[in-house]
Amino acid sequence: MLRSMYSSIGALRNFQTKLDVIGNNIANVNTYGFKKGRATFQEMMVQQLSGASGPAAGRGGMNAKQVGLGSMISSIDSIQTQGSLQTTARPLDLALSGDGFFAVASIADITRVNVDSDTMYGDNRILGGAVDNAMSLNYTRSGNFYLDNNGYIVNANGMYLIGETGEKKIPNDDIIGASNAALNAGEIFFDEYRDFRNDTNKFLDLAMRFLEAQRTYEDAEKASLEAGGTDPQLLAAAQAALEARDNAGDQFNDFYDNIYSGEFDAFNQSGVALNDAIASFISDSGEIVYQLNDPVVQDNNFGAMPTKDTANINNLSNLVSYAQSVKGNLDTAYRTFENFVATAEMVQLPTWTDSLSGSAGLIQIPPNARSFSISGDGKVNFIDQFGNLKVAGQLMLAKFPNDAGLERVGENLFQQSNNSGTMDKNGDGIQLEEMFRPGDNGAASIISGTLEMSNVDLSEEFTEMITAQRGFQANTRIITTSDEILQELVNLKR
Repeated sequence: MLRSMYSSIGALRNFQTKLDVIGNNIANVNTYGFKKGRATFQEMMVQQLSGASGPAAGRGGMNAKQVGLGSMISSIDSIQTQGSLQTTARPLDLALSGDGFFAVASIADITRVNVDSDTMYGDNRILGGAVDNAMSLNYTRSGNFYLDNNGYIVNANGMYLIGETGEKKIPNDDIIGASNAALNAGEIFFDEYRDFRNDTNKFLDLAMRFLEAQRTYEDAEKASLEAGGTDPQLLAAAQAALEARDNAGDQFNDFYDNIYSGEFDAFNQSGVALNDAIASFISDSGEIVYQLNDPVVQDNNFGAMPTKDTANINNLSNLVSYAQSVKGNLDTAYRTFENFVATAEMVQLPTWTDSLSGSAGLIQIPPNARSFSISGDGKVNFIDQFGNLKVAGQLMLAKFPNDAGLERVGENLFQQSNNSGTMDKNGDGIQLEEMFRPGDNGAASIISGTLEMSNVDLSEEFTEMITAQRGFQANTRIITTSDEILQELVNLKR
């Protein structure tokens, strides 16, 4: 059989592989952070027909006679050139301008990562220092990140973005205990407050009725006296007004004596307990997280309540003013209570400072943050619920001596290989200081609100497709021609 036929068969396989690479490139022309591939060929083995000879016996030297036996795949390269940047204006879309990769990972050993769980908070640090001992590391240029339900920055597949954590403070058991005790006192206070406020509204309503009945009675009596005190109609009106006033007075005094005065005392007792809980809360928390400006307890300093026998417009007007002031004080007390409850609940949540922790770990933006931003050097800042600027963490990048040696593992991810080199310089695992801060030591800078597009050039890919197609066609012609030659050989014997 002819060598050319088998050489062409090998070439057909090579061009099929080249088309596979081109097809994958074109399929990912709109894949963010994608790095195109390139297939290259090399000559396969060579059959030696005769060796080379030097000048001898009056003749010059002769070159070797060799027949090549086809081609083979030389390499399938990963072309790590910079892709164009597309503006998105989304703060969690991050593009790398320069060399480096985002480090993303899933947790391999949960005991080595102090992460938030359903029952407790963590400070997000990787314990033991070595990142790759706790996390299954991957690397990517695709910077479309998201927040999960705990505020961690993750990629589209839920892998955590790795960097230096912010200094996150977890409340200790004493603070949580003080908070729970204060909240329990607040719950009791709220029950008393609700009943007392409803009764205060009724107390004010009865006092106003009492005052209005007193005014009506005094006006009727005055009209009767001015008429000489003998007019039957005016006397009857004055008597009816007196009975109405006495009835209003009896209703008011009955409500005060049997209901409201007891509610007043019960409310004040719960208010004293709440004030004590606030003071204890401030003391046990170790810092003044809330300052009580207005006491919850109400002053019961009106003195003797007016009755139908002692009532007059003056003391009943004072009574109404007193009831209105109690109602206003209750609204103030409730605002104080609401602020206190919000603070008592809030101190059970973690807090951040404006500093970095110095440890590798996960980057978390608290769910109650008002806003956040990521700067060009990778620092993640946020505005907390009080309007203060805090630091959530610092993005760190990975760099390798041979980027093209990284292995593709799908999902826009690369992994370290035996030929890519490693960030681990001393064999103790990848440490935070072996990663690169964006913009330092030749590492890429981060551009927030943009994404790196695929570096696939369609015009180049189509050109390579045409050359691969023509090469494939040419090799099929070699097979056809070889077949025709063999047919001629078979036909020699007839």
